[in-house]
Order: sequence, then C-alpha cells, then structure tokens
Amino acid sequence: MPGYNLAMRRRNFLIGPAAAASLAGLGWAQDATRRAKLDRISVMSGDFANLMTEVRDWSQEAAPKQLDILDFPQMLADHYQIHNVEVQQIHFLSMKPSYYKEFNKRLKKAKSKMVDMPLELDEKGYSGIVSPCSPDPAMRAKAVDLTKKWIDIASQINCPRIMINQGSADTPADMPPVIEAMKTLSAYGKSKNVAILMENRGRTTPEELARLMKATGTYANPDLGNFRDEESRARGVRVMFPLSYNFCHVKMNARFDFANSIKLAKEMGFKGVYSIETGGPDPYAAVQKVVDGLLENI
Repeated sequence: MPGYNLAMRRRNFLIGPAAAASLAGLGWAQDATRRAKLDRISVMSGDFANLMTEVRDWSQEAAPKQLDILDFPQMLADHYQIHNVEVQQIHFLSMKPSYYKEFNKRLKKAKSKMVDMPLELDEKGYSGIVSPCSPDPAMRAKAVDLTKKWIDIASQINCPRIMINQGSADTPADMPPVIEAMKTLSAYGKSKNVAILMENRGRTTPEELARLMKATGTYANPDLGNFRDEESRARGVRVMFPLSYNFCHVKMNARFDFANSIKLAKEMGFKGVYSIETGGPDPYAAVQKVVDGLLENI
C-alpha cells in the first residue's frame, strides 16, 4: 500500500516539527517560571563573611580579602543568576562617594540592584548595643547619627531599605525616647526614599515589635528562621507580614520546617523578595542549598 506508507511518512514528518515546537515552548515556559522565582531571591553578603573584610572603623584604609564586596553583585549573577543584592554595611570598605559611584557601576554591569542594607553599628559583634532602640541616651543618639549617614549612602546606591539592629532584649515599645528616635529615622529615611526595617529577634515578641513599628512609621523584615518555634512562627508571620516592605529573610536550620515557613508566607499573600541568610565552611554550597529550596517552594 504505497499510498498509505507515503501518507504515514508525511504525517510523521509533520508531527516531528510540531512536537519539537511544543517541547521548545515547554522549555521556554519552564525557564520563564524559574526566572520569575529567581527575581524574588536575594543573597546577603554576610553569607560570605569569612571571605570578606569586615570594617567597623572607616577612618582606616581597608583592603578586600578573598571576595571584594565590589565583585559581589557579579558573583551572585554568575553563580546563581541572582540579581538582588543585600550588603551588610560592615562589608563596604570606604565611606568615600567615589567608592559608591564605583559600586553603582558594578551593580549596573551585573544588571543587579540593591534590595537592603542591614546595619551593625557596634564596634564589634552583633548585639545591637549601639542602637536607636537603646535605653541609653548616649548610645541612642550615636545610633541615630550613624544611621542617618548610612541612609545617605543607601540613597546613593538606590537601596530602598535599611535594617537596624534593635538589640536582643525586650523592645521598649512604650518608651517615648525610643519611639521618638525611630520616628526621626523613619522621617529622614522617607526623605531619601529609604524605608527603615526591623526584624524579629531576641526576646521581643512579634506583637511588641508590631506596636513599635506602627508607632514610628517603620516596617517589618519578617525573619522566617528567627522565631522561637513553629507556634510562634505561625503567629508571628501573621503579625509581621502585613507590616513588611515586600522583603523578608529566610534561612535553613534544623529548628524549623523550611517548606512550611514559605507556605505560611504565601498564605499571607507575600509576593516580595526572600533574602538568604546562611553561612558555613562552604558558603557557595550553603547558599545554593537555600536557593534550591526556594525554587522548589515559592
């Protein structure tokens, strides 16, 4: 039946290109979905802290270590196809305007943008002793002055958020001087298009933190890994996500269910950026593990 065979060959020839086009379309859709998810992921410079120089005194010259923060945006783009950058201010090596002009050039070259700048104002450590939430008037005044300087720098590099360290003790939400200090920073930040964030940490309950933010015009950075347990996480995300500035921190550890924490964020309608906070002896692999987890769950 030569006619039948000829028809079958013609049919198979036509199906081949159609199937190829269908597969190509599927691949494009998968790539677009992955890209959309990657656009909601950021990486914190602190994840690579062991490879970077940490600066607390910018009156001295500082040189980069294995990884220069100026190269950080391109590294994230090359290794992870991530273009959202979160830099802790202690990893910047200078306070000179020319330095931040160069950093802006590096961001542009990597097709990246700043999403947040966490501040650590203590001379050493991360306890938040120098904080606008300090009960000590001198420490509070010092923190307000330093935070304004970093708000100015955030504005120079088009960073829409900074996060203060309010300390690990109970936040004195009913303390008028603290509220006044935070109002001052909130107003100054808004004048520079920079939002002021606080995250859940230490003994402060989400409810106490929410009261302080509502009283001062500041915003939440819900840290999905900083809650005490699953019950406080379920309660805390419902308190904090309505006050977020489209941004949260995420980490992986044995204390909590990573997939469930992302599920809770989605239930709250969160459509912002998840910034990865991790570490370890191999930071590149540690970050990749969280990236993979986010790609699977967001």
